[in-house]
Amino acid sequence: MKRNYMSIIFIVFIIGLLSGILIKDYYKQEYLYINKDKLIKKEIKSTQKNIKVMSKEKKKMEKEIENLKSKNQDSKVANQINTLKEVLGYVDVKGSGLLIKIDAINDEIGNIANVVDYNKILLNIVNEIKVNGGEYISINNQRLNQYSEISLAGSHININSTPIAQPYNINVIGDIDELTDYINKKNTYLDSIGKNYQLKVETKIEKNITIEKMSIINKLEYIEGE
Repeated sequence: MKRNYMSIIFIVFIIGLLSGILIKDYYKQEYLYINKDKLIKKEIKSTQKNIKVMSKEKKKMEKEIENLKSKNQDSKVANQINTLKEVLGYVDVKGSGLLIKIDAINDEIGNIANVVDYNKILLNIVNEIKVNGGEYISINNQRLNQYSEISLAGSHININSTPIAQPYNINVIGDIDELTDYINKKNTYLDSIGKNYQLKVETKIEKNITIEKMSIINKLEYIEGE
């Protein structure tokens, strides 16, 4: 009888112990589920917050891109204006190019203005230079553009309504390779000048040339060859 009683007590003890373990596991699992739920909610809130921040950053970046596009467009317009100013001769230009000097072969020849103008020597040189790499040209410090005039006025030549005298120093800035090829060619127009008109022609490739801007308002007259 006593043995049966002890067996019952032992069984009750085991059942109580197992029940305690089960209850403990239940609360533990419930605690874990509650914590996981909180973590998920926290992550969702954090993600939503990050999305808002990224959305703001995206709008900010889009605005900056539009500003950059606008500035780039303004820069293009500014570059076009500067290029136009250079072409029209309204700003100084610097670069490498070619120097040409036209003069009489000796002092006995005297004034060569009539010969140069009648044969359109300066006009022909200018037009030939333009198709051989010349971009910016001046003669005796008179800047040329498409509106410049080269004409005889009495005993001297006028450029941009300004009288110039011999020797005629032509400064050219442009493609150095093309200009070098131009003066190295045989039987060029420059070679024919010395032979046909008793003129001395000197040429030199120069790395540092400055051509100053025009100092007068342009007249609407085009440079033309023969």
